[in-house]
Amino acid sequence: MTNIEEVRELISTAIENGQSGKIKVCKSALRDIYSRIKKDPFLLWEDSYVSQLGKSIIMMIHWDLIDDEDENIGLAHLAYLYISKGIEREENLQPESDNCELFRLRKDRIIVLKSFDDFFVESLQNFYFADNKASDLDTHNEQRKAVLSRMPFMQFSDIYLIEQHYPNLRDDEFLLDLANFIEHDQEFTNEHLKEAFLLHKILYKHTYEQLKKGELVY
Repeated sequence: MTNIEEVRELISTAIENGQSGKIKVCKSALRDIYSRIKKDPFLLWEDSYVSQLGKSIIMMIHWDLIDDEDENIGLAHLAYLYISKGIEREENLQPESDNCELFRLRKDRIIVLKSFDDFFVESLQNFYFADNKASDLDTHNEQRKAVLSRMPFMQFSDIYLIEQHYPNLRDDEFLLDLANFIEHDQEFTNEHLKEAFLLHKILYKHTYEQLKKGELVY
């Protein structure tokens, strides 16, 4: 069995057991996955399981597998990166992509951005205000608030793309509630949509570069 096949098997074990409440077995598989990606974070980069790897990382954070806050922030970025890579992979499938699979992937990415929105603020703040670094705490907090206000737009941009194929979001309660909450909270315009797509591109590229250079702490 190759390294890739072993990790695929561990991912399946973690997700299946996690979903059926067998937490001990799930955590054991997650620890193994974690030690493998510590050695080689790009192991499944070109593999169809890359998005499932992202899903297993969401579980690592949810089950408090790692105590360190900075490492959890890094893990959230990894989950985002792997799921986004899965979305890109699925969108480029010939002759056509599987809308059902894209629904699952986009929902997973929304979960990452919704559950751990705080974890992404600093990364987004760094390039959002690249030319205007905060010189005092008040400005820093104002910038942080401005970036946090963009997180729902990033979540909603995936909801928007799901709606192109599933106008009622497949009656998914989580997505329907979130969409209602975001739309009720503020007007979502075409400009917001464009900005959200751009932020997705930037966050993906930024995280990929960090991982490649060995600068991502996780």
